[in-house]
Amino acid sequence: MLASSFLLAALAIPAALARPALRLRQSGCNGGIPGEVDIAANITLIANDSNAANSGGQSLPLVALVTSDVGVETLYVLATQATAGTGSNTISEFSLNGGSSISGLAPIVPNTFSANLNVESGQVLEFASGDVGQEIPADEYCGIANTDTNGGGVPIPVPLLSLRGDTDDFALCTAGDLDIVVFQPTADNGGAYSFDSCTSVDILIFEQ
Repeated sequence: MLASSFLLAALAIPAALARPALRLRQSGCNGGIPGEVDIAANITLIANDSNAANSGGQSLPLVALVTSDVGVETLYVLATQATAGTGSNTISEFSLNGGSSISGLAPIVPNTFSANLNVESGQVLEFASGDVGQEIPADEYCGIANTDTNGGGVPIPVPLLSLRGDTDDFALCTAGDLDIVVFQPTADNGGAYSFDSCTSVDILIFEQ
């Protein structure tokens, strides 16, 4: 069963919502859902406890954390800033290009190609930059209009990140000292993370 609360200090939802929200634009994303957006040059991501969103729940900034920097390719995992830190091995700004065959959601690495890697059910969200030698999926990530309310019946004006049209199956799970983002977490994960620690989250998109 997914855990019901975060273990680490977090930002309050009102503070997160004070950031500039992504402006919804015409989208080329798959699905044709009204309010989709697929292109934004500079965004930040906030993980929000989806079980507490309407009752003053907490939110956590997300960063791309370097997990491997060998040779010409650098690999990253999507983790909370609270557990990954703010050092030179983390990136807090991303680009969204879901209508492109080149990259979807990617950390912004100056003068370097970067992209999201393929993710299936139960896997961790990962990225790569440099001379990427792995498959780069197309049309995976988009922003979808948020219809959730913030306690008063008014939708929160911040798009949700979606993966293949799914906004509901992201979770924060503990992996060692990190809280990482997983898509559709499962107990059968090869030890990549603790399934019992997983907490369902919505991922909010803010434009810089």
